[in-house]
Amino acid sequence: MKKVYSAQELSVVPLTLNLKTHIVNDLKNMEKVTKKTVDELATKALLMFIATHNDYLGKNRS
Repeated sequence: MKKVYSAQELSVVPLTLNLKTHIVNDLKNMEKVTKKTVDELATKALLMFIATHNDYLGKNRS
């Protein structure tokens, strides 16, 4: 079942990360090639990670 998010949950909030230089460089290169922003790329990657690691959220997959 797909989760329904409220408007507040879908609002954009800033987040600061400390990443290794090679990851930042790769994201910048991906941004140029794909014409997607680093924010879009990181959001997609994190959504994919969260979807496959529900155990990190303390949830069981059913």
